[in-house]
Amino acid sequence: MIRKLLTTLPFLALCLSANEEPLQKSNNYIIFSEKTQTTCETTFEDILNEGLGSHPSIAMSKSMVEGAEFGVDSAFWGYFPSPSVDVSFKTADEKQTTLRLDQPLWTGGKIDAAYDKAKAEKKEATYGYDENQYKLIDTYLTTIQEYLIAQEKIKVLNQNKKQFMDLREMLERMMKAGVLSQTDKNLLNSRIATLYADLVVTKAKHKVSKIQFEILTGRMIPCNINFNYRKILNETTPIEKYIKELLETHPSLKIMDAKIGSAISEVGASKSTLWPSLMLRAEHRSGTIYDETEPESENLVYVALNVSTGAGISALSNINKAKINVSKVKYEKLSKEKEVIDKLMSDYTNYITVKSQKKIVFDNIENQTEVYDSNKRLFLSGQKKWLDVVNSLSELNKQKILYSKLQEQSQLLEYKIALKTGKISLKTGEIASDI
Repeated sequence: MIRKLLTTLPFLALCLSANEEPLQKSNNYIIFSEKTQTTCETTFEDILNEGLGSHPSIAMSKSMVEGAEFGVDSAFWGYFPSPSVDVSFKTADEKQTTLRLDQPLWTGGKIDAAYDKAKAEKKEATYGYDENQYKLIDTYLTTIQEYLIAQEKIKVLNQNKKQFMDLREMLERMMKAGVLSQTDKNLLNSRIATLYADLVVTKAKHKVSKIQFEILTGRMIPCNINFNYRKILNETTPIEKYIKELLETHPSLKIMDAKIGSAISEVGASKSTLWPSLMLRAEHRSGTIYDETEPESENLVYVALNVSTGAGISALSNINKAKINVSKVKYEKLSKEKEVIDKLMSDYTNYITVKSQKKIVFDNIENQTEVYDSNKRLFLSGQKKWLDVVNSLSELNKQKILYSKLQEQSQLLEYKIALKTGKISLKTGEIASDI
């Protein structure tokens, strides 16, 4: 099994490794050499800002805000005179033309309700735009976390590779001296094979994460992505303060507020149907089709009263329906509040847990380093077995990989908490530190 894996690893490494290539295969060991290449870097902030300006969901949200603004303008014109033209025919030669101008004097709240609803819909569209920016930033943070975890793991694995190669040189010298056997060599081979397999898979994950960024930005990213971490959260800040900031700034909750405003305007619109509309009307009539004694041309100014409540008590039913809808949307907001608070609590709990684990793993690395160094010394003096040396190095490397993962997780969880509590600008991605 080990031989089979060692046989296939050079091909896999050649296909998936961008920075390394197999140089030679000697004694079942694969030796890699670093390619000489020019590297460049782009910052996470740059590609995030680019995404916030060009992503399709952002462009769609902008269009919805613009459409809602036209809706507000349209509703506002309801307060102004409305022209109309009526043309009636009796025969081809007999017709009546009426030019009319209606100025609302009192509508029982119809125009106000329509205008309030249009403004609420504009707010909903604006907060929807913010929510899409929020979701995009959250997606970028998740992707950069995967990218950085893979990147740091590659660095650790390359360091591990060097340590195993040092052991390999020691093993070869001791095999020549007759101290170690082929079994010891096979043991080291299996660990090296596992390391290279892990390195190949991790590099593939690193590439996939970069491709995800290219999909988000809609272009190729030839450079490495540099994430400039900065401390955001104050360790002494209580979770209650974060919850308060969340409830004040989260775009999903603002959307629900706008929906509540829209539902309330629907109640006003339903109630307004119970009241008549009073119009000041100016008319110019030309021609007649009813009474030949009527003048051919006539100008009139009068007040018109119009009321239409619908069939039966449908107006009352519509009012009750609109009121129930207001209650429904308010309960939806309460549900949304619970949902976003739960997500914040989950991130905060993970953040505290990861920070605690980092301290434990850091201590484990120090201890395991001492164990490894001690096992090497004791092995050379004949008090430890070769298996103890290899196992202690493998355990040390596992702890280093775990620490690098926890390091990136703690940083990105800090950014996600900052996003949820309004400390990251949804327009530009800039950070307002809590410190």
